[in-house]
Amino acid sequence: MAERTEGPGSNSGLTTSILGFGKVLRSAVANVAKRVPARDQVTAGKTPKDVPSYRVVPLEQVMCRFTGPGPGMKGVHSTEGEVSCDACCAPWAERHHRADGVALSLYDEAKNARVNPGEPVADVFGMVCFRNGSLLAVADGVNWGEKSRLAARCAIHGSLEYLEQHIKNAATTQEVIAHLLMSFDSAQKLIIRKEATMTTLVTCCVCQIVDGRWVVCAVNVGDSLAYVYSVTSGTVREITVLSHQGERDVREAGGALGPSDGYRPDLGNLTCSFTFVEAEDVLFATSDGVSDNFDPVVLKCATASHSAQREGLPFLSPVERDEDSLRRMGCTLQEEMPSGRVQSASDVAMSLLRHVVAQTEPKRRCLEEATNDSQNEREIVSRSRKLPGKLDHATVAAVQIGMFPVEPSAAQKQKCDTLAVELGNL
Repeated sequence: MAERTEGPGSNSGLTTSILGFGKVLRSAVANVAKRVPARDQVTAGKTPKDVPSYRVVPLEQVMCRFTGPGPGMKGVHSTEGEVSCDACCAPWAERHHRADGVALSLYDEAKNARVNPGEPVADVFGMVCFRNGSLLAVADGVNWGEKSRLAARCAIHGSLEYLEQHIKNAATTQEVIAHLLMSFDSAQKLIIRKEATMTTLVTCCVCQIVDGRWVVCAVNVGDSLAYVYSVTSGTVREITVLSHQGERDVREAGGALGPSDGYRPDLGNLTCSFTFVEAEDVLFATSDGVSDNFDPVVLKCATASHSAQREGLPFLSPVERDEDSLRRMGCTLQEEMPSGRVQSASDVAMSLLRHVVAQTEPKRRCLEEATNDSQNEREIVSRSRKLPGKLDHATVAAVQIGMFPVEPSAAQKQKCDTLAVELGNL
């Protein structure tokens, strides 16, 4: 059995310094911790003390870093007096099968417009892989535009830069959660300093506890979520489920970093989560452009309103919708694999993106028809609302659980190159 400690360890200053968020975070951490049933293998709450405390093996030796789309977090340029991001944004020359990310736009193309709807893509992801663990983060800028993308870039930059410098000092899982919260403070400060708008953020840390078992610690705000795909069972479970369980609304993020109230963030659904995982499982994080397109209500397979049952669609509660979404994710990942088994993080990222692109294709084609038929535009747009799927920016970033290899094999490099070409064709 792993050695379990009582509290976050000797570094008592961690929890105190998290309060850089000010009164908003002090109010959030005062809430009573929420817990899910043991069968879900997730423990969650508002503070580091709400998750189990196990001694962790320190993270060692950075093996690779990756960010996107495009320059990703490297799109935040340092100014005089700021810490340079060069150290944590070193380029990753090749995609890696054990740590990969994909982001794109699901919006329609406007042939007669200079800029397509939704441009630029305001989702950003980043990851830092150590020999014995990983950091993974996804941010989704609220609404459209350059300021939204800047907010997401600042969130990933601020969070991962802080964590790469400090996470190795964590001695327990509670201290890992404390550092994740402090990285949100760093992200918030950078967003405000850069005069960006608002963004969601989910940041995860994969590490080992002293008995050799693997764990994931996560903190999220908003509707960017984190999941684990089990290679043993072929199923998907959500780590961040307590950030939205019982209150699901695809139109509302639930919270966000950035200037929500003056210079303060909206931490309404800020959640700290913990779960055990197995070696070779895949941890992945998504923006709502992916997660919502597995929602049976968004896919027009069910309804969230009792009155709409007259249309022949079954009513599903928020919990039932979550369960159905996870089932659809697991089935998609199994069906996409020739062997019926996910073999890498790249498999997960590409399979999920292929699915949401296919699900939203009819709606996208319908709206593109409207841009070429101005006389019937209103009718065409009305028809598009009845089609399944949600047009949005869509991002999946994934890492495989376990020790990170020094070099991928030639076959693995070739597969990553093939996936990169496929991404360009989506």
